[in-house]
Amino acid sequence: MDQPLLGSGGAARLIDVQKIETLPNANEKPQIEGGGWKDRGFAIAFWIHVLCVVIIGLVLGIPAIRYDTNETFDDSTRKPLDFDASLFLRIFMLASGVGGFASVFFFFVLQRCAGQLIKCSLYTGLFMQIVFAAVMFKFAWGFGIFMLLFIFLTIWYIYYVRNRIPFAEAHIKTGCAALARHPSVYFVALGMLIVQCLWVFFWSMLALGFEHAINDYPRNSTLYDNVSKEGSKSGGGIFVFVLLVSLYWGSITFKTVVHFVSACVVGDWWFTNSDHIVRSSVNRAFTTNFGSLAFGSLIVAVIKSLRTIAQNAQNNAQRQGNIVVTLITCCAACILQILERVIGFLNEWAFIFCALTGASFIQASKDVVELFKRRGWTLIINDDLTGNALAITSLAVGFISAAIGGITVYTVMPHNPSRIEIAGIGAFFCFLIGLAMSTIMTSILTSCVRTVFVCFALNPSALASTHPEHLSELVTAWYRFHPQEFAQSGYAYHLPKPPSTEV
Repeated sequence: MDQPLLGSGGAARLIDVQKIETLPNANEKPQIEGGGWKDRGFAIAFWIHVLCVVIIGLVLGIPAIRYDTNETFDDSTRKPLDFDASLFLRIFMLASGVGGFASVFFFFVLQRCAGQLIKCSLYTGLFMQIVFAAVMFKFAWGFGIFMLLFIFLTIWYIYYVRNRIPFAEAHIKTGCAALARHPSVYFVALGMLIVQCLWVFFWSMLALGFEHAINDYPRNSTLYDNVSKEGSKSGGGIFVFVLLVSLYWGSITFKTVVHFVSACVVGDWWFTNSDHIVRSSVNRAFTTNFGSLAFGSLIVAVIKSLRTIAQNAQNNAQRQGNIVVTLITCCAACILQILERVIGFLNEWAFIFCALTGASFIQASKDVVELFKRRGWTLIINDDLTGNALAITSLAVGFISAAIGGITVYTVMPHNPSRIEIAGIGAFFCFLIGLAMSTIMTSILTSCVRTVFVCFALNPSALASTHPEHLSELVTAWYRFHPQEFAQSGYAYHLPKPPSTEV
């Protein structure tokens, strides 16, 4: 049964009465599920995997580092890809320091200039497409014409979303208010930044040690004498896949911890506004709900590793001129990239529900999809503009790290004829590390914005008893930019349009 609800200009909208009757009360809040650890098998497997990486990395990496430190890295006979451990460690430390500092700086810029950064990201993407199209017209005019299509689509998209930037700003402002209430979340992010640096360091030692062992470098130790070079080659593909899964699983899981804690903080600020939530959230992230985080992260890590291998196979096939293999690997890489984005996107919402309810990963995935379907907001969550600002911030940190790292490597190797190539490789490595560092920091704001969205879908009225001023801003934004969806959800019946709102 439907009843009319007056909308903008006195227009009547029909709302399902049954939907109104099922809406939560203002004092209702999500209850944390008990029952011990969720997905505990994945938590155990993750920590065993981390322990193995650390131990093997120390056993194989330290002898490799000792061997390489006996050779000078500024050697005129050294080739571009002939890295040694001494130079490798210098680049790693430089990139980690620069990336961490730039990440913290842009984190504070994002909180204060989110709307401007969203606009900047949109116009920067358009500018880069125009430049690329101009280059293509000079060297391959057919691709230039093809790029014009993307330019027109981008212009249409900017025109389509330009008026919804304030909607994203309203949610960012609410999320930042929650962070201001619990600033210790920043230290959690910095702590996980250090953990990720350590993880990459131990994994790099593991990879460096295996690289020396597989290439059968001379060693005094008998540890490398038993390495079968032929056996290493035969299982090289599986070995690389396992290494990539290990790297991605650790990095994604540690980043997800920040996402989980941020969601817990915003949820508590929304429903109860209590103290000491950060400590209890970190405890849950590493105990009862860690298995869920490791479970979801492992799925993304496997897909990302497969995509990396497919892209590498595609590049090899292109160099060899094998059109059939190039086409197959290109299709595989595209499919895996789409799958990676879809799974990663759904995982972020599922982890938020894990934080708010304490549910297992599979149960949280089902519940969050059902929640948005019930509210009719599925299309709105797919149109989140905040990702543009965060993406350009991460890229900026990566390029800053690359520039400083490349210039430094070039400067310290004045006698090497291949120092330009080596500096380029060092810059690329610094770019990757800077990008990894920034994703942890920017993930806080992403988590806050999306948690605000989930909390609003669960019970917007609960915010009236804790922070009514922010509820008014959010309701105003919904009435202005998504009035039909807000009315169809039933919340418009309990939350009338603010008098100052013009729709």
